[in-house]
Amino acid sequence: MHTEEEYLAAVKEVAELKGELSRARRNYEAVTTFMSRTSHEIRTPMNSIIGLARLGEEESEGRAAKEYFKKIRESAEYQLEILGEVLDMARIESGQFKLYPEAYSLEALAENLTSIMAPQAEQKGIEFAAEFHDIFADTLVLDKLRLRQILLNLLSNAVKFTPEKGRVVLTVSQMAAGNGKVRTVFTVKDNGIGMSEEFTKNMFKPFTQERTAATAEIQGSGLGLSIVKNLVDMMGGDIRVRSQVGVGTEFVVEIDCEPASGGKANDNNSEMSYDFSGKRALVVDDHSINRILEVKLLKRVGFETDSAANGYECLKKFMASGIGYYDVILMDVKMPVMDGLEAAGKIRVLERSDSSTVKMIAMSANSYPEDMERSKAAGMDRHIAKPVIPAVLYTELVKLLK
Repeated sequence: MHTEEEYLAAVKEVAELKGELSRARRNYEAVTTFMSRTSHEIRTPMNSIIGLARLGEEESEGRAAKEYFKKIRESAEYQLEILGEVLDMARIESGQFKLYPEAYSLEALAENLTSIMAPQAEQKGIEFAAEFHDIFADTLVLDKLRLRQILLNLLSNAVKFTPEKGRVVLTVSQMAAGNGKVRTVFTVKDNGIGMSEEFTKNMFKPFTQERTAATAEIQGSGLGLSIVKNLVDMMGGDIRVRSQVGVGTEFVVEIDCEPASGGKANDNNSEMSYDFSGKRALVVDDHSINRILEVKLLKRVGFETDSAANGYECLKKFMASGIGYYDVILMDVKMPVMDGLEAAGKIRVLERSDSSTVKMIAMSANSYPEDMERSKAAGMDRHIAKPVIPAVLYTELVKLLK
């Protein structure tokens, strides 16, 4: 039997644990709210800058003007990249980062990475190649967003630190890992400037960068490799590096995954001509410049468009329209009067035949998996991160409407 003192001590300990849990939950909510607001407040104006710069770059006639707009766009994209890395690092260190595994095709991964990296390499005069060896399980269960993040970071660094006429190669191979899992090995190899042995010992620490005459003009936050290491660790994988100054660098990432039973995932991003003639879209955004940019992107591929400044206006326009009048609604998430998620939920429960069939895409500066889950729960069919990349928007529209 326990004494009264032991009983009281146990009660006190339980109360203290409950208090710590409550404080941890409040801290979690505070950090989540801060990061969400920070992301939204910075990304929203940056989306306008990038969108307008892209239009200026495309529509300007003079070479100098085109170059100015290009530099503005690239600088803004770089700032967004840094923001994303800082927020990711904050989430990792606070223990909030989660993985969302799903079936993903390695073939689709290769196509996606090649479509992004090949133009960057070509622009710099670098050869880029993706090679597959001994692949016996094309579709694996993993977090495709984070796997792409890992490989894009390594590939981008390889291109960034490889001089003209150099070569960057992504190699993917597989072997059995036991327990029914497949060990997939991703190797990123370049013949660039390389790294010193001293730097490689600390390269995964946050804000660590090697400053040499060869890297003086190359921008970076020093967070990318730290995030890569944390993501690989979260996936239960391993990352190794071999590098020699003046010779090149090789990163090897090994991850054990369950093979998917449903065959190839459909994530083909091959180029196609976009023609949405006869389709009508409702663009909903409280930021006037964003509305103008999104309307212009849609009209460019044949859409007829209407617009609204908040969720309440969107709901009124949808209710006043004829059945099937709108094919798709592009909805900003955070808006005054009525936000996009609330508006989507109200549309889905309307007593009209097209309330459940009209396609809705969430357009948000917040692009974490939790944000995507909230959009889906509210009735959205897709969730696209801002700043909007035209090819991404058009591809999602093809999937929804074709």
